[in-house]
Amino acid sequence: MAKVGETDWNFGGKGSHWLPQLWGTEAVAWRTDKWTPEGGVPSYGDLWKDGGENTMMGRPHSMMLGAGLYMETIGELAPGDVKRAYKSEEDMKDVWSKITKFCIDRKANVKKFWNDADGQKNGLMQEDVIMGQTWDGPILALKGEGNPVQYQAPKEGALAWVDGLAMPKGAKNIDQIYAFLEFSFRPENGGLTANLTGYNSAVIGADAHLSDASKKNFAEAYPGDALDNLFAWPAEPTWYAQLRTEFRDKFVAA
Repeated sequence: MAKVGETDWNFGGKGSHWLPQLWGTEAVAWRTDKWTPEGGVPSYGDLWKDGGENTMMGRPHSMMLGAGLYMETIGELAPGDVKRAYKSEEDMKDVWSKITKFCIDRKANVKKFWNDADGQKNGLMQEDVIMGQTWDGPILALKGEGNPVQYQAPKEGALAWVDGLAMPKGAKNIDQIYAFLEFSFRPENGGLTANLTGYNSAVIGADAHLSDASKKNFAEAYPGDALDNLFAWPAEPTWYAQLRTEFRDKFVAA
């Protein structure tokens, strides 16, 4: 995670201007009282399967990426195509035109689109959603409250992100900023942050301060080799984000 700062936040060779703080994933969540994944491990493909009309939710652009990873496993995309889409506009158009068609053809499965944590919680608990592609934090928070939900990395790999801290040029109260950083990066506070949010701390040693419930949720969310199979979201060129928006809008409007 620290490498992200060296590669994406190192301006003019002056070193990293960014600190990793929290990380998490987007993967598959479901109502345990209504569905069980075959073999105990879900797939992004479960969201798009035949007979799943009006059962699932997701955030449009990332559920499309998840669909692409599934398509690589069934031969509708070549292995590595989803990452190839980041290389050039031509590659992006080639890969995402196929993903968009796949998702539009199966759009009847979509019950709702979410755009925040509450939308994910409400979908599973109040709006009859059975499964979805979601963030880890909201679902693990529901699980920690005793609700019949599960969150787990799929066969194709959970989509991983990392949030960090940066200080704006011209910031005031510099001493207080560094005091806050020092406080945030104490292992006990990294563990506390993870316990309260359902996300994971980037602070070394924070795992020693996780609650038993957090440790259990983490182990169940990332069983086996799941942590070795994460799909880390690459940095997005401006043209990529623009084209993705066009494909997303086409899917949503279909």
